[in-house]
Amino acid sequence: MYYPKVKFSTNKNLDKHIAIEFLSHNFRGGIDFSQCIFGSQPGIKNSISCYIDNFYKYHQKSFKKISYKFQKAWLEMASDFFNAADTVFSRHKWPKGKYIGYISIFNCGPRFLDDKTFQIFYRHDRNYAVFCVAHEMLHFLFYDYIEKKRKDVKNKLTEDQLWRISEIVNEVLLRPEYLGKSLNISKRYKGYPDFIPIANKIVKMFKKDDGIGKLINLAIKFDNNA
Repeated sequence: MYYPKVKFSTNKNLDKHIAIEFLSHNFRGGIDFSQCIFGSQPGIKNSISCYIDNFYKYHQKSFKKISYKFQKAWLEMASDFFNAADTVFSRHKWPKGKYIGYISIFNCGPRFLDDKTFQIFYRHDRNYAVFCVAHEMLHFLFYDYIEKKRKDVKNKLTEDQLWRISEIVNEVLLRPEYLGKSLNISKRYKGYPDFIPIANKIVKMFKKDDGIGKLINLAIKFDNNA
């Protein structure tokens, strides 16, 4: 069974792109992503490009240490995560990709399905970092599963509706009774406010061995926007 090897690096230009994009992103799932930019780096209001250039210039050594810390933390838990994901997804094969976690100065955490990369906030502690990696990895597996096994869902839902379902699925799976226990969930995680009530309904009728198919169906059933 192929399991992707997640690596960590930096990408200054990606941070610049994300800052511009998310400043106008506003609310999604009950989270104000523009505040994720300003809240992480208040000084960026003056000049995005110059601010990021300077930040990276003076924090290169710190980013290397953070990359190493995240890498070590993930490697310690990767096996448990993959085994748990295998159970829920019925050993669906992982899609090929780069699988790079780019250390970011912003607490937004976007993922990129085309090349299987994502961003992760540089201030996260090791537990939260592992949790965030697992969150993004589940997205990659979920969308590949939809593409190959659930054409009915892909053809029925809009891109935004499918995103909502993916986040609801994650909100369920990353709880202790499913995958979260093996990942030592950080108590700092609060989730998407819009999706937590839906996940609370689903966990009452979904067991780990039920499989991803049932979980997707329940998410669609309880999400009024899907």
